[in-house]
Amino acid sequence: MYIRLMNNIIKNIPSFWPHDWPFNDIVKRLPDTGRLLEIGPYLGKSTATWAQEFQQNGKDWQIHTIDAFEGIKKAWPGMEHLQITEEEHLEKFKSNISGWDNITWEKTRWTPEYKGFREYDVLFYDGLHDYESVNKVLEHYINVECIVVDDYDIQHEGTMQAVDEFYNSLPWPKEIEQINIEDKGIAVIWRK
Repeated sequence: MYIRLMNNIIKNIPSFWPHDWPFNDIVKRLPDTGRLLEIGPYLGKSTATWAQEFQQNGKDWQIHTIDAFEGIKKAWPGMEHLQITEEEHLEKFKSNISGWDNITWEKTRWTPEYKGFREYDVLFYDGLHDYESVNKVLEHYINVECIVVDDYDIQHEGTMQAVDEFYNSLPWPKEIEQINIEDKGIAVIWRK
């Protein structure tokens, strides 16, 4: 009953991705404990999904999110319902993740000069999807064991280029998988 209730609550969190986040198979491959950094949680649907997947798999993970929480002033055509003011953004995010004691957040715009805690096991990136932004983040977190990058698809050529170049430059054994659901692609890079 509790799991069904949480699934419904998470499904009702507004998001640019209207479907369920496909994190279960990733979580199953991860160790029992660790730290995940999420850059770009918007209103927390992905954040709450990570937390729920860790809980359902009996894993004790800490999740830290970074976002500027500046609101969405102009959404793409057809997604105007996702526009939100800066004043509402952080408050709605906090409301959507309430009850999860393993989630922390930080109101900041990520840059390569970010001085926050850097020892993470997983990076989930869903921030700006241009080549330069994705490339900088990947280079910054090069030693993370698993990197998950949203919007690894033809609609986001800069993201695809940055991920492919980064993956090909890694000097150690690694593998990449692409999760495709509807018209969305997600890249998952595993360090072996």
